Formats: sequence, structure tokens, C-alpha cells
Amino acid sequence: MSTSIHNVQRIERVISIATGAAAIASGVYQGGTRGLIKALGGFALLQRGTSGHCSLKALISDPQAELVYLRQRVADLRAALDKLEANTGSKKRTQEIKMDSALEETFPASDPISP
Repeated sequence: MSTSIHNVQRIERVISIATGAAAIASGVYQGGTRGLIKALGGFALLQRGTSGHCSLKALISDPQAELVYLRQRVADLRAALDKLEANTGSKKRTQEIKMDSALEETFPASDPISP
């Protein structure tokens, strides 16, 4: 990602990581729907702490800057997806060519059909 805005200070990050990890562990241990919700909330806190960016905090303090940041993230993710699709597409095409060659070798058109 080319743009990185850190709006979560060091102590907030440490607290978010610790609380997020505890919530994930507690949610997994608890199980069920409530445990899942707790674990997902913990994951959000863990992501906030590790990335150093909180979208909710940014939307409250400076909505325009957050919109620019989010647009840049979407553009970066689109570029990464296009690159992934291009790599996957070329691999699929290579596999298709190999399959066609194998089929041609296995079933040549000059062989007569057996009764």
C-alpha cells in the first residue's frame, strides 16, 4: 500500500493489541454466536493495533482525509487483484495448452474409429 496514515498512538496500539488478543481467545473459548461476535470484535481491535490506523477515529476527526485514504486503499487493492488475475490467467492458459497437447497426442485425428 502506498499510503499509510497512522492515527493510533503507541499506547493505544498496545492496548488494542492486548485487548484484541484477549477478546479473540475468550470468544473462541466461549464459542457460539456470542463468542463469534466477541472474536470478530477482538480481530478488529487487533487489526487496529497492528496497522496503527482506525477508520472510525479518522472519520470523526477528519472525514475528508479518511475518504482519500480509503480511495487509495481501494485503488491499491484493485491493482493487486488485477495483478493476481493476470498471473492466474496466464497459469490457466498454460495448463489449457498442455491439456490440448496431451489430448492431441492421445487421440490423433488420423486413427480410424474402431467398431
